[in-house]
Amino acid sequence: MGERDLRKAKLKEKKEQHQNEALLQAIKARNIRLVSESASEDEDSASNGPAEILLDGLSSENPYGARLSIDDQGRLSWPVLFLYPEYAQSDFISAFHEDTRFIDHLMAMFSEAPSWDSEHKYHPENLEVYFEDEDRAELYQVSPDSTLLQVLQHPRCSMKALTPAFLVCVGSSPFCRNYLQGKKVHR
Repeated sequence: MGERDLRKAKLKEKKEQHQNEALLQAIKARNIRLVSESASEDEDSASNGPAEILLDGLSSENPYGARLSIDDQGRLSWPVLFLYPEYAQSDFISAFHEDTRFIDHLMAMFSEAPSWDSEHKYHPENLEVYFEDEDRAELYQVSPDSTLLQVLQHPRCSMKALTPAFLVCVGSSPFCRNYLQGKKVHR
């Protein structure tokens, strides 16, 4: 019985490794910048470093149990975090398909006001989305009509732990103006 279990475990491990290599190839083919958590300062992008680091990251799941996946057409779905700094809240999307636009998710998520939005100001048409370039401490505004893939391919977009994170705030709000003040923002 032990040998059978061992064979099954090895087969499962081999299948997982094959899946991870397919994911890694798909990421590289799209020119998406990944940064290893353990990358040193001079090792800017993990794509220059050993693929094993990335493969370890591919097999590790985030705290929500979701992970990067690839469908039969070779298209990727990413676990994505939306952060709302004004209320110290976040939303986790377990599978944000790379061909889906940000506005599509915002429309679904904010069709009704979230419980934490006491002023009911978080409407899809009022929201601004940003990603952070941690190397330069700069923010880049994301067009709501952009697909996830278009944003991930931006030359200054990089991610750790295979979970892209985006800041979301009400563009016209005093909080947003104060939050962005003193930061270099590319619109």
